[in-house]
Amino acid sequence: MLIYDGLHYDALAISPFEGAPEEFDQTIFPVQKGRTIGPAEDLALKLVKEQQRKKTYTDTANFTLCYGVCQIGVIGQKAIAATVASDTVKHSEAFIGKSNQDYCSWIQDPEKWG
Repeated sequence: MLIYDGLHYDALAISPFEGAPEEFDQTIFPVQKGRTIGPAEDLALKLVKEQQRKKTYTDTANFTLCYGVCQIGVIGQKAIAATVASDTVKHSEAFIGKSNQDYCSWIQDPEKWG
């Protein structure tokens, strides 16, 4: 099961007991009659409601991002998209550390990346 916070997906896992090693976590849940996953679903819904109450989700409309490329602060997903769109080459080169042409050459050659 995955939980989406507006920006990221996080996998849910249930531990058999507190402090259990991660390899004992259950991450796959059988679907039961009524298309539920039983008690795990109730726990997941409880967790989601608690996270929403605490406002731990990512608010993409109002979050603030400081760009190292142009040294400006931007608030909200739309403003960020507009900033990137204003100079896509500059921003894509900053994000991937290569020019678009270099990146395309690099990604098409498996011997260079793995």
